[in-house]
Amino acid sequence: MTDSLRNFAQLNDNQELRINNHLIVPRLEGETCWERQHPTFISKKRKVILTCPRKVGHSSIRFYFNSQNEMYDDDWVWIEDHNRDPKTWLDDDEYKDFIEDVYSNNNRAVLICGDADYEKSNNPVLMNAEILKINSSETKKHLGDYNAWDYGSEVASKLYNDKQKELSPPFQTLSYFKDWTTYLVVRDPWERFISGLITEMDMGINSPWPYERGVDTEKGWEKFYNSAKRMLYFSDPEWLLLGGLDGQQMNHTFILSRPMWKGKTMYDSYDNFIHYKHEIDYALTDNGDMHVSTDSFKKSAGVIEFLIQLDFIYPEVKEKHLGQDYQNSYGHTHMNITPHIRQHVISELQEDEDLKEWWDKCRKIVDWDYESLKINQHKF
Repeated sequence: MTDSLRNFAQLNDNQELRINNHLIVPRLEGETCWERQHPTFISKKRKVILTCPRKVGHSSIRFYFNSQNEMYDDDWVWIEDHNRDPKTWLDDDEYKDFIEDVYSNNNRAVLICGDADYEKSNNPVLMNAEILKINSSETKKHLGDYNAWDYGSEVASKLYNDKQKELSPPFQTLSYFKDWTTYLVVRDPWERFISGLITEMDMGINSPWPYERGVDTEKGWEKFYNSAKRMLYFSDPEWLLLGGLDGQQMNHTFILSRPMWKGKTMYDSYDNFIHYKHEIDYALTDNGDMHVSTDSFKKSAGVIEFLIQLDFIYPEVKEKHLGQDYQNSYGHTHMNITPHIRQHVISELQEDEDLKEWWDKCRKIVDWDYESLKINQHKF
């Protein structure tokens, strides 16, 4: 508790800096700052940025990086909590240069609604920012032709009237990182969406999963199926896939091709891709239940294997966990494996005629990821 209180205080004790004769309080939480949306790890000594979107093994990766740091005094940082502000992992001079770069001409963007003219010269938030009007051609070119802000203004226009949204540039676009190498862990987009959808349904007020224990009867399956179907039917695909501005954040299902930054998707901007794999097999137990097979836990560390090849994690860390403690793989190497029965009900729901329009819209949006990924295949 003392650590969390101290971290909270440090996070909110923002340092004022003078830039162009203006006092500013740096804010690096814009939604287009990809590190904010998708779990990201950095190593200063390696000059590496590694981004691992949710449902692509980030829980296991952060566990292994923690062990790497503890066992070898390494320097991996997860951009989360108080570390979202680079002042926690840069020295004072580095931080000052970093912020000056962020607030240099047209590095940030500020979204506005309506046709009002904004005086930039004496406003530290607007200073040097690129002013983008929601739904304008310039905004669609910058952020993509359909994004969270477009959708938000359509469904809640009063909420967005005269509302400004300050957008931070992705860290890797700044001069501090110009000689760094960036890696993005990539999973098949539709497969990742389905896995994320199941996770988001975990968080629902009327989660269907408590009913999965009764699926061996006709009545039990009907209750399970209809509960899951109702949740999907009343969830807008755009909130799931593009992200909202206020209220619920479906960050396990956000696609990677929106929002763009200055017309580029995450796929366009990263140097290298790492192929996500978990290599988990399922097996029937004697009583007919389907569970992850013990042998598949023993065989592979999944995406961790690639990180060992890159020397991000040492083999001894894998041996400590998977080699000596494979029976506890749910606690380190293969966290949050989706139960087979949940995958099964989602597969059946994809064939439900009542949800055809809903699934079609989801596929249309996820296809943007496939299109962007296709032209960047050489990065694997």
